[in-house]
Amino acid sequence: MSKIPFHIISGFLGSGKTTFLKRIIEKYAAETKIGIIQNEFAPANIDGEVLKQSGQGFNLLEINNGSVFCVCLLGNFVKSLGNFVDEYIPDVLIIEASGLSDTTSISEVVAASSLADKIYLASNWCIVDAQNFSKVGLMKQRVSHQIRMADIVVINKIDLLENNLEIIREKIKDSNPFAEIWETTFCNFKFVLGNSAINKFYFSTVKTLDSPDVNSMVIKSGQKLSRRSLELFLNEWAPKAFRIKGFVNLKEGKTAAVQCIFDSLEIVEMEDAFRPTELVAISNQFTFHDLNQSFKTLVDNS
Repeated sequence: MSKIPFHIISGFLGSGKTTFLKRIIEKYAAETKIGIIQNEFAPANIDGEVLKQSGQGFNLLEINNGSVFCVCLLGNFVKSLGNFVDEYIPDVLIIEASGLSDTTSISEVVAASSLADKIYLASNWCIVDAQNFSKVGLMKQRVSHQIRMADIVVINKIDLLENNLEIIREKIKDSNPFAEIWETTFCNFKFVLGNSAINKFYFSTVKTLDSPDVNSMVIKSGQKLSRRSLELFLNEWAPKAFRIKGFVNLKEGKTAAVQCIFDSLEIVEMEDAFRPTELVAISNQFTFHDLNQSFKTLVDNS
């Protein structure tokens, strides 16, 4: 079985994640075998019932009572997801993460030994509620983490705003300078997002081409790396990877936001609060062991 692309939809409570998922189902369910994972903190999954009433065909895995990205549930989620994939063999997997989830652990899911040969991390979307973005209060850090890990941030409900859209865009860029930012109403991506974003779901090729033999891996570290060592590390590994992205804690006292797409390498030093190192790599030319050993060597010699 070819590896299945695995896509994340995150976003705070009420941002429009389920609506976004309905748009995807409406457009692609007739031609693509979609597997959906819905994760909710509450014991009952109301959103799952909403999707079922859409009348479209898809397979649904519901996991309630907490975030699947929490350490206490991660093992059970990996097992449940593995069984789900084996039973339904979907063309594509999409998870609607709980609004309270911290998705920084997602790569640990796709790199788990029981899943590594079955799925790979294809894209990470975050839905932002434009109207209530400034009202999340104590959950601000959780929302910031979701934005940090996203490839595309969708600012939803822009019809309810008056004049602070640019402020929201600036705050998103402060958290993730490399994210694509799209603006929409009712998560209607059919005409708002265009082909460049839709293609991140690989729907156009999933029926005719085998999914690439991709490995997803993550490096997490509390150690600091010099800017020079970081550049050496990325210059060695980026040409062998489809994607390397994340944040690195620098010895110079700053945090570096990193994005590499093949030979294209970008490093942006950020002035805000300390962020521990977390780098996500997607490649078919090296393993986590290779990447991690190289990183540790540079840390020791930096």
